Amino acid sequence: MLATINKKMNRKDNFKDYLVEIPNFLSIFVFAFFFMVASPMLIDIAISTDIDIGDLSLIFTFYTIGAVIGQLTSVLYNRKFRKLHVIIASYIITILFIVFLSFSNNLYLFYVFYILIGYLLGVIWIQANEYILESKIKNKDRITTIALSFYPVGAFAAPLVASSVIRSGLSWRFSYYAIIFIISVTIILYLSLIGGRGGRKVIEEKEKVRFKEIFTDSRRNMIFLLITVSIVFYCASETVVSTWSPTFFRNERMFDIQTAGLVISIFWISVIIGRAVVSSMAGKVRSSYVMLGLSAAAIISMIFMIFLKSRYAIFIAMSFTGLGFSGMFPLLISSGCAVYKKGKGVLITILFAASNIGISVAPFLTRFTSRYNITFSISLAIIFMFLVMLLLIVYAVCKNKIAGTKIIITDE
Repeated sequence: MLATINKKMNRKDNFKDYLVEIPNFLSIFVFAFFFMVASPMLIDIAISTDIDIGDLSLIFTFYTIGAVIGQLTSVLYNRKFRKLHVIIASYIITILFIVFLSFSNNLYLFYVFYILIGYLLGVIWIQANEYILESKIKNKDRITTIALSFYPVGAFAAPLVASSVIRSGLSWRFSYYAIIFIISVTIILYLSLIGGRGGRKVIEEKEKVRFKEIFTDSRRNMIFLLITVSIVFYCASETVVSTWSPTFFRNERMFDIQTAGLVISIFWISVIIGRAVVSSMAGKVRSSYVMLGLSAAAIISMIFMIFLKSRYAIFIAMSFTGLGFSGMFPLLISSGCAVYKKGKGVLITILFAASNIGISVAPFLTRFTSRYNITFSISLAIIFMFLVMLLLIVYAVCKNKIAGTKIIITDE
């Protein structure tokens, strides 16, 4: 008996365990891919459907709203259904909605389908991340970092696919058909890699944990609150950089549209590279120290990015900004889910809801502040990240104070 326990404790993560999580990685990829695919072809959609481009751009807002609602309600489906069944059913309905969307020429139908698809992909997002957290892999910082690296990969790939479709002389609708293909592959992988695994059933047949049974310790609650608020500010900062910096550079640095787009490409590529580096560090350095270092690097890089005027200096500063942002989100998520032993589904729902609050609030703040000073509006990214760094300092202090007691929150 003791030998069995020691064997489990000393078990090293197997590469095959990572391969099993591929469909969950692809779910994160699809979430970002669908969100970004319409960005470069808004003009083409507007011309084809005779819809005002300003009104059409609100589809991103409706998608985010749907995703928030989906993430908040996702855990409710697990009271009666297995995660696998929820994911497969949601994907099948999503395919139907995408088909209807591709034939739509009405603005309000675009809004309706985007909020519905956002809802379904939000539900899948939570289910997939729960699967990842419940996997056999012990190093949760590493697996979470790898998984969430598929978001910037999807965000980077979607504009490339959409642009290629338009340049090939095909209708913008084929970009949505590409998503259907990716989803179909994902469904097949879920059925083949996860559908036949008995270990997943054991996890889902455990006694359901009530909300009040999770948040029973005030010290753990304080730690979790610090992480949750940090995620809100972090996502607000990232959203300002990823959505508003092209406009800032076009207006203030006179970049053309291709160069402004290149800046964002550099950002996402750096995020991808940074997450690969951070995943290799997971388990070797405390995540709280890594996050403090990354937040400081991001703040310094953004200051240079905003106030320098040399084009190449801005490119370099943006690449370091992406590296600074790279590992923050997955480390915050894995740290938040490690606070409590029970209720992973509830925890991840709260944390991702917090992320969408930050994403939703940022555009309104930049739009308001840009009316008075566009430099200040982009500088909101620095302010938000500075608040993240302050919260992380408090988080590290709180962890040190409770170290050595029974209420220890460990870094994997």
